Amino acid sequence: MDSKLVYSAAGILCLVAVLPLPYGFYTFLRFVVTAGGFLAAIQLRNENNVLWVIFAGICILFNPFIPVYLDKGIWFPIDLAVSGAFGWLFFKEKKN
Repeated sequence: MDSKLVYSAAGILCLVAVLPLPYGFYTFLRFVVTAGGFLAAIQLRNENNVLWVIFAGICILFNPFIPVYLDKGIWFPIDLAVSGAFGWLFFKEKKN
């Protein structure tokens, strides 16, 4: 699977997550962001890029198996920051 597709999907879904949506969307979001974060962490670790730690943290925060429950006001900036992180990865991949 193309990593750019996963990164763009995770980034776009995080942007959409700031809207009031049904709970099922946020469960789906957790799966997609965790998969994208895991892929990014492995890729960055293989490149010896220390930013892999950030994406490992994203995996932990968004994991659907042991969910972290936070207030919507706290998730809002997190979702925007994570969307930006995936956007950075998308454009980083585009250059390569």
